[in-house]
Amino acid sequence: MKNLELKELGVQEMNATEMTNVNGGLLGISIDLGPLFAQLNKTLTEVVSFVTTQVKIVGAILGAL
Repeated sequence: MKNLELKELGVQEMNATEMTNVNGGLLGISIDLGPLFAQLNKTLTEVVSFVTTQVKIVGAILGAL
C-alpha cells in the first residue's frame, strides 16, 4: 500500500521517540549492568589470583631443580 492509502485508512506515522514508548520498544529498554559487572570483576579477580599462585608454584619447582 502506498503512504496515501494508509493515511486514508487512518494509519499514522510514528517517530523514533513514539516507537520506543509503545510496547517497550528496544531503544527505551533500561538495563542495570551493575550486578553483572560486579560479578565479572569478582570472577576475574579470582582467576588472576589463581593463575598468579600457579605461576609462583611452577617457578618454585623450576627454581629447585
